[in-house]
This record gives sequence, C-alpha cells and structure tokens, in this order.
Amino acid sequence: MGGMSSRPGQTFTVRPATREDMRAVVGIYNWAINQTFATIDSEPLSAEEAAEWWDTHARQRTITLVADDDGDVIGWARLLPWRQRGFEVVEDLVYVDPLYQKHGVGRELLGQLIEAARSTGCRTIVASVAADNAAGLRLHQSLGFEVVGTLSNAAYKFSRWMDITLVQRSLEA
Repeated sequence: MGGMSSRPGQTFTVRPATREDMRAVVGIYNWAINQTFATIDSEPLSAEEAAEWWDTHARQRTITLVADDDGDVIGWARLLPWRQRGFEVVEDLVYVDPLYQKHGVGRELLGQLIEAARSTGCRTIVASVAADNAAGLRLHQSLGFEVVGTLSNAAYKFSRWMDITLVQRSLEA
C-alpha cells in the first residue's frame, strides 16, 4: 500500500495515515462538513470530538490513507466495516482538500482503497454518496462502482432534505 500518483505531473504520495495526520485530516473533513454535501454531518468536529473520532476508528478494523504532497496532507480516505456488520463488505470515505480537487487525488486514494480492500479478502465495497455530490458519484463510477439504489430524503443539511445514492463494487475476480 502506498506509492506515487500515476498521473503525469503529480508528485503526491499515498501512505497509511498516522496520528500526526489527524489535524490535517479533520481540517479537510470539517471543511467538507461546512461547505459541501460530501458528508451528511452538519457540525464540525471540535478538537476533543476529533480525537475521540480518530481513536474510535483506530480501534476498529479500518484502513486510513492520506495523500501527502511534500509533507502536507492534501486528502484522505478510509475503509471501514459497512454498518459494523463484518469486514466482507466495507464502506469507503474519500475527502480531498479543495485546493487539490480535480487533480487525481481522490481517484488515487480510492484506487488504493480498492486494492487494500481486495488484499484483505473483502468481497464488496460500498459508498453512500449524497445525490448532490456529482463529483463523488462520477469518481466512484469511473472506478467501476454501480448505482444500486437511492434513499430519498435521507439526510437534512443546509436547510433542506437530500437523497443518498448507494453505490457498490464487487471485488471478486
């Protein structure tokens, strides 16, 4: 796991996240909470909540990767058991610093998560994508995910209800 971006002109690397990355990871996440439909969370994490969130995920069977550009975390991605029901089905999360969006960071992170999931014996990877998050849906579809359903009015954010699109990809050969 890890390595250089395969895109020409990109020099970022993808590596396993460490606790030292937590502040940058949470900064990217809090930006997404405040500015986008990439997450249905509506309140940014405080420093205490961020530490608890990080530690909770560290105790679970999760894989967290970061995209690192010369020491700066520019994106992160995580695999976690889907709905805590086992590790044969995992859910992915992908978040990219707004200054690095549309530069292949999300694609590289998700591609490496797919390989990590496959290497651990997972059979299926899923994601819940807000219907308004067209870029997130395109990213997943470009890497072989298929839309399998929509949850109508599943989350309330920015003073309105939104739908959630469920996508999945089989990892079986």
